[in-house]
Amino acid sequence: MSSAKFTLRCQSCGARLSGMKEWFEGGQCCPQCGSKQGVADFKDGYNKIETLTAAYQKPESLWHYLDYLPLTDPAHIVSYQEGIVDMDRWTFVEQFAREHYNLHIRVYAHRNDQNPATGTFKDLAGTMVASVLKENGYQRYVAASTGNIANAFAKYLATAGIELFAFIPKGSSPFQVSSIKSYGQHVFRVEGDYSRAKDLAAEFAKDKGIPLAAGNYDPMRVEAKKIMVYEWLRLLPEQPTVYIQALSGGTGPIGIQKALDELKEAGHPLKAPRQILVQSDKCAPMARAWARARAAGFPDNWEQDYPIIENPETEIQTLSTGNPATYPVIGPLVRQSGGEIISGEENMAVLMARMVALETSTIIGPAAAIPVAGLFRALREGYIHDGDIIVLNVGEGASRAPEFMSKLAWENTTVKSLEDIRPNGNSIYRKKLWRELDQMLTA
Repeated sequence: MSSAKFTLRCQSCGARLSGMKEWFEGGQCCPQCGSKQGVADFKDGYNKIETLTAAYQKPESLWHYLDYLPLTDPAHIVSYQEGIVDMDRWTFVEQFAREHYNLHIRVYAHRNDQNPATGTFKDLAGTMVASVLKENGYQRYVAASTGNIANAFAKYLATAGIELFAFIPKGSSPFQVSSIKSYGQHVFRVEGDYSRAKDLAAEFAKDKGIPLAAGNYDPMRVEAKKIMVYEWLRLLPEQPTVYIQALSGGTGPIGIQKALDELKEAGHPLKAPRQILVQSDKCAPMARAWARARAAGFPDNWEQDYPIIENPETEIQTLSTGNPATYPVIGPLVRQSGGEIISGEENMAVLMARMVALETSTIIGPAAAIPVAGLFRALREGYIHDGDIIVLNVGEGASRAPEFMSKLAWENTTVKSLEDIRPNGNSIYRKKLWRELDQMLTA
């Protein structure tokens, strides 16, 4: 199926493909050089972007931007009204920055935990993959996942009538397995870590002749994630200077760069925000590689030097990518933006989630708590500057991690009579949380 709307261009050699059908038929890689980095180029010159991102627009889903997404016929859209979420001001962080570091900043939380289908950032990829597979006539799909992306695929593909075969590490949450299975999809718990799950998924897909989720370079996922930038233009009164998110594989940062490239071509260039990407300190191969390269002054081929962590010992399985195969792309992208790759302390995740819940009435999941910890570390390390406009991606709600949510209660009190009741107000709780944070930041 040749598309009159867009072509796919190989990022490595520049070869052109006529559309997604040719991409799938070629094994989701370039027929000339074998690269998996396919980029969608839209033929109209992106001349509608300014209108689509105008403040008066009231979109219902990311498909508001259909003109610049790799789908031809809107009849194939599979959607739960994802991608259109709030951008909340987090004044409690702004106040902390003023009082502790004399920094006057503004912080916006991009509330991807509000996505209706599964309550995660992965819903953007779910709607895109399901719609594109449906348009191109595919009935089965294979994916390796640490949990959240498989859940999103499971729901959206089930809605589209497409069979999913999900491979996840054995250590992943039983809740994730149950959720995937509840949609009638197949899920296989793999002995070993995420890398082993990816290997087995690839073997299965090849043996059965089924399309395999192409990972972080997948043009479907990249195109879905780029709409974040379009939403910044529509919703924010000012251009972000810093973008912060949890880092596992890195599709989000790649999608942001794709949007910036499109805006430049449309004649509306934006300065790239400094990307501060945060890994859990229990599984931080990219952060470790970055720190080593930074200390050495980024020598030749620094982006090819990274560790591989086998069987990461992290409780946040959605951030357990021990083999950071995307680092050769993510590292230079971050450096070009003037950003950093850092780790956030996993032992701060519960404190961060409690604080966000108290200060904003938003309950976030563990993978979303890590970039919050990273933001406080970035303040401490001097990576945040006076006047910065920060967007922090809240990638998941706590509903995705019930085990984590059970840890958020401040205290559980059992009473037998009125005499046992000793109310403790929010003011006491708030002081306790901020005192704990101060202790952790100065430890």
